Amino acid sequence: MTVEEIRHKTGIEQRLYTELDLDQMALLAAQRALEKSGRRAEEIGAVLFCSCTSVKMMPSLATWLSGQLGMFQTHASCDIVAACAGLPYGLSEAVRLLQEVERPVLVVCGEKFSDKIGTVRTSRMIFGDGAAAMVVGPAPAGAAPDVEMLQTYASGPMSEVDSIIWPNPDFDNNITVYGPEVRALVKRYLGQMLDELRALPHPDGAAGASLLDAIDLIVPHQANKTMVVNIAKEAGVAAERLYFNIERVGNTSSASIPIALHDAVREGVIDRPLRVFAPGFGAGAVGGYAVLRVDPAVVA
Repeated sequence: MTVEEIRHKTGIEQRLYTELDLDQMALLAAQRALEKSGRRAEEIGAVLFCSCTSVKMMPSLATWLSGQLGMFQTHASCDIVAACAGLPYGLSEAVRLLQEVERPVLVVCGEKFSDKIGTVRTSRMIFGDGAAAMVVGPAPAGAAPDVEMLQTYASGPMSEVDSIIWPNPDFDNNITVYGPEVRALVKRYLGQMLDELRALPHPDGAAGASLLDAIDLIVPHQANKTMVVNIAKEAGVAAERLYFNIERVGNTSSASIPIALHDAVREGVIDRPLRVFAPGFGAGAVGGYAVLRVDPAVVA
């Protein structure tokens, strides 16, 4: 495919690859998040690692990160395989753990696709490497939460469940993407998410308004800009409400939403505390979203 064809079909102009292993990328992101948060390793109650490209099974990458960061013991350290819905899945588990131990939870999202995409056309033009991390801590007494709403889903028709496969023996065990099936699952999940937000009241009590009306910015999983924009338009959401950085970094699956939040701050799109709707959707017919209050001051 030509550069222009790729740009037209996906909105991608470049992808970033790294020579670093996934665990090294994840560790760098985790260290940066801890440094920015001002938290010491011994304060962290749990470590969650979200990825669909990890090749480390024992020890899990989350337990490996815990040890590398100098955490003698956590309440829980585990990996979550939720593909492109990794962030909402990770945040949902982080909030549960936070309520159990009342200590901060480190959520790390990372993917390395560059050594798993081979020459399969639909995969080669989409995926990049990347990692990001966040520390989710208890809110001060009486303060409103920054995580306002979380929802996760999974499954569907087998055509959607098998829409992205790795390893795939039919293609030298490289990642393969079946575009029409991916579009079907994204349309189904994004429509469901938007309907849920439209059915919920405006958090400030505005008459006749919904939670969707209160959203300042939509930062979706950076799957395919052309596809997501078109599906959003079909669902009644204008393209101007969505933020994308996919043209520079490609699709980094679980890491795409936190990397996009970082870039939106860096570019001044999030220049003050904003209410952000962050939907994710992908392999295994997984989906999920978070409604977050994002303050640019907390982003490294």
